[in-house]
Amino acid sequence: MAKALEKKDIKKAAVTWWLTSHLTYNYQRLQAGAMTTVMGPLLNKMYEGDKEEITDGLQRHMLYFNTEPRLGAFLPGMVIALEEGIANNPTEEIDKSMVTEIKTALMGPLAGIGDTVVAGLLKPIVLSVTLGWASQGQIWGAFAFGIIFTLMDFAMTYGMFTQGYKLGMDSIDRFLEGPFIKKMTSFLGIVGLFCLGVMIVKYVSVQAVLEVKLETTTLSVGETLNKIIPSFLPLAFTFLAYWLQVKGQSVTRVLLVLFAIGFLGGAIGVLG
Repeated sequence: MAKALEKKDIKKAAVTWWLTSHLTYNYQRLQAGAMTTVMGPLLNKMYEGDKEEITDGLQRHMLYFNTEPRLGAFLPGMVIALEEGIANNPTEEIDKSMVTEIKTALMGPLAGIGDTVVAGLLKPIVLSVTLGWASQGQIWGAFAFGIIFTLMDFAMTYGMFTQGYKLGMDSIDRFLEGPFIKKMTSFLGIVGLFCLGVMIVKYVSVQAVLEVKLETTTLSVGETLNKIIPSFLPLAFTFLAYWLQVKGQSVTRVLLVLFAIGFLGGAIGVLG
């Protein structure tokens, strides 16, 4: 039986997330470093002495992760509850990939809600008040914004983190039920693939500009490929990058390969 987490562990994890969510950014994994920083001490406590389980958990949370850090703090809190439930039920046949699938499925929606509420609503409201003070020559207007927003930031992050943990613990029994967990895992896998497809179309920008002149018309290679499969080349480049990583190539080498293909394709007028 794994060692149970205490309230102080969750409180410390919430503060750690607040302090580190934007301090460990990199363009390969974004907030995965922060997620691992939060989970490391908890995994060490839950799986005390079991290096294999600890390593497995750390690797699981070093996968790509990115969400809005305040309202999105709900997700790390829930994940901790799920990890604790898995650790406390070692005899259950639980697919641990469920944790990753839940993160993948929820991080995008929570990011959208959080960015809208925090950056689009709360921050402008606080700025509108404190800028008014500053424009009147009151120097403390600038400090007021920093103090007020920092307090709001911490309150939202801490509150959402702990609520996520509570919700996860309240529903952990349902997650551990065989039929439910299979359906939920399948559903989240589908949602995750859907989100991945959207990201490919939105962020992978590559197209075929080659045109073949026929007797009566001009054939656009790019349009023809897209009629076969929409966004054919972005999908092909994504699968190529995935295949290279599966073969053990580093991210740097994968980027160099993609750069070389793009450069040569652009130079000879095939890609644009």
